Amino acid sequence: MTNTSAAARRTVTALMIFLAVCGMALVLDAKPAGAAASSDRLVLNWAEGGDRLVVSGVGYRARDLVEVRLGSSPIQQTRGDDNGRIEVSVPQDLLTAGMSGASIVLAGRSVSGTSRILISAIPPRAAARGPVDLLPWGLGALALAALPLGLWLRRGRRTAAGTVAAPAGYRSRHAA
Repeated sequence: MTNTSAAARRTVTALMIFLAVCGMALVLDAKPAGAAASSDRLVLNWAEGGDRLVVSGVGYRARDLVEVRLGSSPIQQTRGDDNGRIEVSVPQDLLTAGMSGASIVLAGRSVSGTSRILISAIPPRAAARGPVDLLPWGLGALALAALPLGLWLRRGRRTAAGTVAAPAGYRSRHAA
């Protein structure tokens, strides 16, 4: 094998490993650091293309009523789960009065029975698609471009093997 084909083979191998790592990063579920571990966190995320807002809070009394408000006006009431976690889906039409930056308030009782209020601002919705949305397509195109290169290198190695002479002394020792 020549030095150029060995170098090309190493390059293709490194490219395939890089593509596999990038693919795994896209597949793994990304969560904000500490979102599940913190006891006084209110998390707001847009879901389904910005049609609804998912409001999640932790640290409330198990199965107790918690009020969800937009500023000072109540939106709805919900009960916590067995661990005191609240998750509410608020439709877009209820949030039309509150623009980006308006406050979402969760008011209820903590595990110890004291008042627990978590406040956060409504996050802005994504206005357009960004370069991260094109990343899977770019990686797929790169993988498709690497496939013909690998086939070409393999074909070149086969034809080169037919033209290489046997090592010195091979024919005399192994001749029939």
